[in-house]
Amino acid sequence: MNEKGAAKSAKISKTAWIVIALLFLLTVISNADKAVIGFASVPIMKELGLNAEQWGIIGSAFFFLYSISAILVGALADKIGIKKVIAGMAAVWAIVQFSTVFVSSFTYLLITRIILGAGEGPSYSLAMTAASRYLPKEKLGVGLTLVSIGGPLGVAVSAPILMHLILNYGWRSAFVATGIVGLIWIAFWLMVVKEKKEEEPAAVNQGQAAAAAVPETKFKAALLSKNFIFIAFCGFATYWSFTIGLNWLPNYLENVRNLSAETLTIVVALPWIMITLSQLLFSSLSDRIYHKTQNVVKGRVFILGPVMAAGAACYFLGTLVSSNILAIAFLSLGLTFGCITLVLGPAILVDLVAKKHQGKIQGWFMAFTSLGGIVGPYVTGMLVENSATAAAGFHLSFQVCALMLLIFGGLVWLGVRPKNAEQSTSVLVTKEA
Repeated sequence: MNEKGAAKSAKISKTAWIVIALLFLLTVISNADKAVIGFASVPIMKELGLNAEQWGIIGSAFFFLYSISAILVGALADKIGIKKVIAGMAAVWAIVQFSTVFVSSFTYLLITRIILGAGEGPSYSLAMTAASRYLPKEKLGVGLTLVSIGGPLGVAVSAPILMHLILNYGWRSAFVATGIVGLIWIAFWLMVVKEKKEEEPAAVNQGQAAAAAVPETKFKAALLSKNFIFIAFCGFATYWSFTIGLNWLPNYLENVRNLSAETLTIVVALPWIMITLSQLLFSSLSDRIYHKTQNVVKGRVFILGPVMAAGAACYFLGTLVSSNILAIAFLSLGLTFGCITLVLGPAILVDLVAKKHQGKIQGWFMAFTSLGGIVGPYVTGMLVENSATAAAGFHLSFQVCALMLLIFGGLVWLGVRPKNAEQSTSVLVTKEA
């Protein structure tokens, strides 16, 4: 009887599937909007006469208001509803993409990136929060991953299409295309989603019942705990890696590895496909372990730490090999493994605070995480601009990224120990006894 009830509570409802599908598409569009600037980096830099350091500033500018927006708009969503806020965010994205068509200077391009970043800042945390409301804890890893993989899939699917538009119709055509897709999604979102369904509380399941027996952790204490700080630093390293992949990897492959336009069109999609597959694999493994142990450390932390370390090793190896094939393989794996925090990080945070604080903790996580997106592209640009050769600058930047993945992933692996994991386990043991 208990097993049947547990199995039923661990299923994803039809309503949850609809919400997850829509949020998945939102993440696809969001990341295509981010990625198009990287695909168009070479023609934009040539047309506007930008050097590597200026391009680094352009890449970092996207995150100038990202953190503040993630916190403020997250609070706004609690007041007026997630449906309206998400529709408004998507409208900002579309408007900015259309306005980029008229860019003719470094300053104008900088402004468009800052506004787009402010519009996209809250999107991931709101998507994670909305999805988590409809998911049982045993399915959090896979459920959140199904939303998150819209990111790498958005880049992978859009890469050949946008590269084709850029090569054949000019870089501005790619921005117009992403703007049109955004408008179509908004219309669909407003027609299909009803606000009441977004606000309905998730069904209580066995994992939540166990968590309810645990004394509530105050939000401020959780925010200042080493558990949150270590996960946030891990997210910082992840976004450093993620934004290098978006803003600089296509440039590196074209200018340093000298890949042809045809080859580049295919290769730039590779790491994002790998990210999708790896997130599905590791989140499924994480959910299985968590379901068996009901322990967040064994089910989440002990997967996140080693995968981050593997990403660090791959980034470092990618700077040592002379073969283009091996370099692409190692750098793609480095980017792939480095992105695992985007799905396991939010899943771990669910165990740090009470349900009523989960939106806030996810918002703060993304706010801190996005700081890596401010620093990473600019530091990369400085290293490329001021090194003896562009290749030396790129390789040094990849090694710096590897070091951060190793250090912060190691801190999570060794130091993150949510109290709720131990208490929830003891509650289950008591019940079985």
